Amino acid sequence: MAGGQEKTEQPTSKKLSEARRKGQIPKSNELNASVVILVGGVATYKASQSIPGRFKMLMEELWGQGFHTAFDSSLSADMFISVTSHFMVMVGPILMACILAAVAINVAQTKGVNFSWEAVQPSFSKLNPVSGFKRLFSLRSALELVKSILKFIVISTTAYSVYMSEHETVMNLMVGDLGLTIGTLGSMALRIVLRVGGIMLFFSLLDYYYQKWQHMRDLRMTKQEVKEEHKQSEGNPQIKSRIRSIQRSLARQRMMANIPKASVVITNPTHFAVALQYDSQMEAPKVLARGADFLARKIIKTARRHRVPVVQNPPLARALYHQVKLEEAIPANLYKAVAKVLAYIYQQKHRKPQG
Repeated sequence: MAGGQEKTEQPTSKKLSEARRKGQIPKSNELNASVVILVGGVATYKASQSIPGRFKMLMEELWGQGFHTAFDSSLSADMFISVTSHFMVMVGPILMACILAAVAINVAQTKGVNFSWEAVQPSFSKLNPVSGFKRLFSLRSALELVKSILKFIVISTTAYSVYMSEHETVMNLMVGDLGLTIGTLGSMALRIVLRVGGIMLFFSLLDYYYQKWQHMRDLRMTKQEVKEEHKQSEGNPQIKSRIRSIQRSLARQRMMANIPKASVVITNPTHFAVALQYDSQMEAPKVLARGADFLARKIIKTARRHRVPVVQNPPLARALYHQVKLEEAIPANLYKAVAKVLAYIYQQKHRKPQG
């Protein structure tokens, strides 16, 4: 528990992603074993039809060449290749089927390929005898013991029942044909494998869902942990507020630095102030600075300090402030009113002094 709080909240997506990165993924080893047993059993039965013939060919080659080459200084390369090829034909399909089944069921359980360096790194906490003692007598260890006992009972009972059902047949095989004996024993072995594998598959599916439930339970979070994670992902509100304040301050400094470039500042006279820039190469005047109350007074003061004309026109000042954003050109409905102000400024600048 963190801060005395109970872990009642479901893990967030970030918590699950971190666990996956560390290799903590719910999966059932029982399910892996069940699938491999079933696939391996079926593959062995299918391959058993070709194994006796291949084994006979292998023995003939060994009898005809192997014992002769045993007296030589080295084993023939052709002999090695021949023995290897026979072995791979007999056992290769079974091994390949088991490998593919193991990979497929692992990928299906982990929902993709996942490799974690943290999962393979040695952990000294696992070597702690106190922690090991606690794990040994934990509820999870007790459940694992129960599962192992159940598996032993299931396998033993299933094998015994199949054997008893074919007891008379097995006894008669002792005096029967070798091929018939191998076929009958192979059929019995397949029945045992399919029954054991089917029962284990059922229990392993239950174990898989138990592992998922246990995984989610182990990753549960306190309400405070959820809040802290949300705060980290969204950003600390105080820090975000401070960043926005700095950004506004920098934007305001850039805006005030542009006021000397303005052609005119239109005021309310003190509630609103909008600085406009216009020259013959521009399609329409644009807003260089805008502000209300304290900022408006600061704009007016800066404009007068840099000898930028300041014109009082309350309706136009309000319209510009509410309709036009910073660095934007004025809309067409304000062209006429702004044009009159600019014309007035132009006349004032070019009026000849009377002597």
